[in-house]
Amino acid sequence: MRRLTTVGIFVVGLALSACTETTSSGTGGATTKPATAVTAVSTQKTAAERKLEAEAKSLNQVTNNIIVRNTVEGAVVGALAGCGIALLLGGDGNDCAAGAVVGGVAGGVTGNQVGRAAAAKNVELVKRDQVLANLRGVSTRLNSVESNLRAVVRSQNAEIASLNRQLAAGQITKSSYNARVNAINSNRRAVDSALAASERNIVKTRNEIKSAQRQGQGGLGGVESAAASTQDRLARNRKLLALVN
Repeated sequence: MRRLTTVGIFVVGLALSACTETTSSGTGGATTKPATAVTAVSTQKTAAERKLEAEAKSLNQVTNNIIVRNTVEGAVVGALAGCGIALLLGGDGNDCAAGAVVGGVAGGVTGNQVGRAAAAKNVELVKRDQVLANLRGVSTRLNSVESNLRAVVRSQNAEIASLNRQLAAGQITKSSYNARVNAINSNRRAVDSALAASERNIVKTRNEIKSAQRQGQGGLGGVESAAASTQDRLARNRKLLALVN
């Protein structure tokens, strides 16, 4: 799997001058509309709506990797343990390298086995300053998304009111009305989906912060508060994206 990752491999390279790397890629699928339908809806969207969708997707990418973990100590302990087991079982240098890779990955990923010891040595399990910097970057991006989202929604709501008046007066056809409303709803779904993904990323971030706190790392109260504030902002903005009936 691609979670046989660089931390364990890097440590083994340092300790043993031998490293192994295994990579793979995950795939995912999503149900899509026919290309003609997607194109028809897309052409009805305004430039501001398309820009908002792109910004929301970009925010999702930024929120995906907020936590910066200090996995080096855990990886070193795991690598040495894996190597030791291989040698105790009568292995040679190659067996030691293989054992250290497995041990290093386990040590780097779990972290819990050395969490308390790391905290006692004032080693950060979560790199507080880097996480705070990442959250500031998210906040800056969210400021822009929030401003554009409110402007787009205001414009859409005014347009919907105008379209309803025109439809009632027989100035536009029902099909024309539906085409634009479908485009607005498509835009709102796309933005909501991207913001929901960002919100899930923030929830994951908060869980990791709480995990570090449980393992004994202090000084994370401000980081947790910043993450909670970001989660609240995302939820508030999503409430603005009600679909048009």
